[in-house]
Formats: sequence, C-alpha cells, structure tokens
Amino acid sequence: MNEPIKDPKGVEMYEKILGVPEPADKPLTGLRELAVNHLFANVWSRDGLKIKERRLVTLALLAASGHSAQLRSHLVGARIGEDPLSEKEILELMVHVAHYAGWAAGASGQSAAVNVFKELAASSK
Repeated sequence: MNEPIKDPKGVEMYEKILGVPEPADKPLTGLRELAVNHLFANVWSRDGLKIKERRLVTLALLAASGHSAQLRSHLVGARIGEDPLSEKEILELMVHVAHYAGWAAGASGQSAAVNVFKELAASSK
C-alpha cells in the first residue's frame, strides 16, 4: 500500500504552527494524514483569522476540553512557532478559560503552560 503524499502547504503550516519539523519518519496514515493534508494545509491557512488568533482559539479549546497532550504541543508551538504568543497572553487566556470553561480547565491549562515555559527556558540555556 502506497503512503499518501504529504501536501507541502500542510507540512509548511505544521512547522509554522508547532515550531518543530514535521516528522519525516512517521507514516502519514489515518488522522495524521488528515492533520497534515487537511487541518494544517486547509484550515490553519484559511483567510479570516490570523495565526495568532487561531492559536488563542486552539489553546482555549484544548484547555477547556482537557486534551493535555495536544495542548502541550500547541503551547510549545505558541511560544516557538511563527508569530508566537507571550507568556502573559497565554496565562491571561487560561484565566479566561477558567471563567468560561471551569476553574479546573483553566488551572490545568495554566499548569501545562507554566511547565512548557520552564522546559523551554531550560532547553535554551
């Protein structure tokens, strides 16, 4: 079975958003194919919202729904990817999440963010 071809636009946007190279050694199957070839190629690149605005929406939704692994990936990307968010913007976002999606969601999101900030600071030394 032939592996689907990666959409170059999807690969480029993946790397802009998550701040890391798209893994060439992972098979492009199932949800991964849809993420690279549709989500990043077609959704993240749509007109109407800037990358920064999409980052904020994505972080809020991931925090609100408790998807910690994906939240962590997007927090890293939000700090090191193209058009990064500041630590203050991310922490303020989690205050907003707490008030609209529940205290636990905001607190968990803030905790994940602080951990990512520490990891990135340690790796830059």
